[in-house]
Amino acid sequence: MKKLENVTNNYFGPRVSDGAGTFIAGFVFLYVFQIILLIAAYLFKVDIANNMPVWFTWMMTVVNQGSLVFGVFVYGKMVNKPLIKETKITNKIGVKSMLIIPAIVVASIMAFLPLATGFVKLIELITHKAPSVNMAIGNQWWEIIISMVFLSVLPAIGEEILFRGSVARGLKRKNYLFAIIMSGFMFSIFHGNPAQTVHQFFIGMIFAYVYFVTGSLLGSALAHFLNNALAVVLEVAQNNLEINLTLGAEIGIYVAMSICGIVALYFLLRCLMKFSKEEKGVAQNTDKMAWAKDLGKAFTIQGIKDNYNRLNSSLKTLFNDECDNWSIDGDIEIDSSWKKTEDLSTDNDTQNNEKEKDNKIEDLLVKANKETIRKRKRFDIISMIVAVGLALCVWVFNLFLA
Repeated sequence: MKKLENVTNNYFGPRVSDGAGTFIAGFVFLYVFQIILLIAAYLFKVDIANNMPVWFTWMMTVVNQGSLVFGVFVYGKMVNKPLIKETKITNKIGVKSMLIIPAIVVASIMAFLPLATGFVKLIELITHKAPSVNMAIGNQWWEIIISMVFLSVLPAIGEEILFRGSVARGLKRKNYLFAIIMSGFMFSIFHGNPAQTVHQFFIGMIFAYVYFVTGSLLGSALAHFLNNALAVVLEVAQNNLEINLTLGAEIGIYVAMSICGIVALYFLLRCLMKFSKEEKGVAQNTDKMAWAKDLGKAFTIQGIKDNYNRLNSSLKTLFNDECDNWSIDGDIEIDSSWKKTEDLSTDNDTQNNEKEKDNKIEDLLVKANKETIRKRKRFDIISMIVAVGLALCVWVFNLFLA
């Protein structure tokens, strides 16, 4: 017999546990390096409690994003898997796909910003504290520009390598929809700030979808960059504009904005898939009313299953990851070389005894293989529970105690 999954000889790609492992590694290194940076700030008497200098925000962004990439690198070395190399960061994307991504980002902000605002209001009612995102971007024009570069470019690299190139890519070994939803959730709670929970959850799913559809980390990195850049612009506008609206007018605007954003997002995401299929020469449905039929199916159990299977199949084709074609369940392959060749000169009883021994050994191998599969699946589940639980503890701490 021989063991199949030996990365020195046979490589089967990342597992769900690898997605969870890179998440934990990035999480741990993030806080380790943050503590080191805070100690350095204390030693050099930098006042970060009352008046954090804008340059310190830039430095913290560099440290944070660097720690995420470092976490992926270290974990990859530990398990002997080229995770950073396989993030598809060098894959190109088509012009049409690149041009539609900004529209997807704008539609996402329109769709999810009202939901995020409503969630913050709910948290405020429960905890009597208003969660917020403090963005120290400076007041001078040059400080704002530099802040936009640091807060937009670096997270589009570091967070995309971790969450889409490593976490989502590992989780998709279960299925692509699971990877989109769970990576979005993990991206959300990773931030540890209730004010960022809802928007980061939905936008994280959008980033994962863009990553899988375009088959390139550049696609999700572009979307991430534009999202953060618009966040900086909105922060500047909020600090310089004073708009007073009644509660009814504010609710009306938010509801209308969210509905328009969701509708636009539905068609834009379908267009992105259409463009990506065109650019990659993948056959697609020519029915112009397919969007309506797919939407109608979303309200029946069978329709949901059909849409899910079609989505998963399309994403698998477009992402075109070689490891999707490799089975990671099997571990032991029965090698016939260990079996003794039959000696024609022996009697039938001896041959029957040898065959019986062979069958017993083969049964033992099958049982060992099944047990290995069960252990791996349990490890995948346990690693996900640990990863999500760790981030949720920090999220709850920030919600009630911070």
